[in-house]
Amino acid sequence: MKKFYALALAGLGALVSCKKEPAGYKVTTKAVNEAVYASGEIMPGQYEVISAVSGERILKIMVAQGERVQKGQILAVLGQPSQDAQLDILGKQLRLARENASDSSAKSLELRQRAVLAREQYDHDLAEAQKYRELAAEKAVPAQEAENRAIRAQASLTEYKNLQYQYEALRADQKERVLSVSRQLAELRRLREVNVLTSSIDGKVFSIYYTEGSTAGAGDAILLTGTGDRFKLELLVDERDIARVKPGQKVFFETDAFEGRQFSAIVSKIVPVIQKENRSFKVEATVTDTGSFFPQSSVEANILIREQSNTLAIPTAFLQPGDSVWTAGADGRVIKRKMNAGVRSGQWTEIKSGLKAGDLVYEQAP
Repeated sequence: MKKFYALALAGLGALVSCKKEPAGYKVTTKAVNEAVYASGEIMPGQYEVISAVSGERILKIMVAQGERVQKGQILAVLGQPSQDAQLDILGKQLRLARENASDSSAKSLELRQRAVLAREQYDHDLAEAQKYRELAAEKAVPAQEAENRAIRAQASLTEYKNLQYQYEALRADQKERVLSVSRQLAELRRLREVNVLTSSIDGKVFSIYYTEGSTAGAGDAILLTGTGDRFKLELLVDERDIARVKPGQKVFFETDAFEGRQFSAIVSKIVPVIQKENRSFKVEATVTDTGSFFPQSSVEANILIREQSNTLAIPTAFLQPGDSVWTAGADGRVIKRKMNAGVRSGQWTEIKSGLKAGDLVYEQAP
């Protein structure tokens, strides 16, 4: 593809003819526009379907290349083959933990019943100890017997409290078990949800980068999807020109897939990080023309920096070294005259001073 320029004659953004200029040219006013050259690719809008977790296998690709998809539709499922079995095991463990944590579980019932019996025994032994303490005070029974009854009552109380503690500890352990398994199950389900990749748009699958059984890293694009009617340009602009590029500027571009046709876009984003390998900055532009472009097709573009009208201009081929031109002097002889050149892009150069409309310039000395 040949480079083209947004330096235009009689029409903003129109490309200049490549026809060879005559040996002599009469200076006149033209519509001249300044542009920055860029190259890159054309891409569909909202296209990346990305893996969020590193080291996950592609378990299932649910769509085919070229297939139309709807927003929310499942495109691929990632994870580990053992996760289904893990989900089943954790589900069973959670059900069992909840059964054990209920008041009707066998262990809970056993400890609660033993605690009830221990309380009844303590109440009985306490009453006996009180009775024998009174009898001992009346000298009706030996003091040692009353002491033995008191010791028995204390032992019954200790047994009752111990069973209460065991019951409460069991209930706490059972509840903690339910909570622990619930957390594991929730985390595994969350991971499964993250690994179920869905479409964020109504559009089309343009490409599938991974096959089932392969492993993807975090941030890897699994599929290339996009809309069929909204596209963007991903352009590279030289670091010497990036300062002049601003969001909202017009872009005129060509692509080999539609040779000879010119399309338009608008600068939408400038990534402020230089790419060291080519000393360029990435610029995105939203395509304003409608049509079915081919994703990842190469493009060459001009970003319109400045629009002018009624500007004196000469063919760039007529400009001599040192910003001078061959022109007719007052006596009619051809002389070299110094001039002040402005915008230079493509086949035309702006004249800021040194020439006036109607002056005749020559490509070379006659």
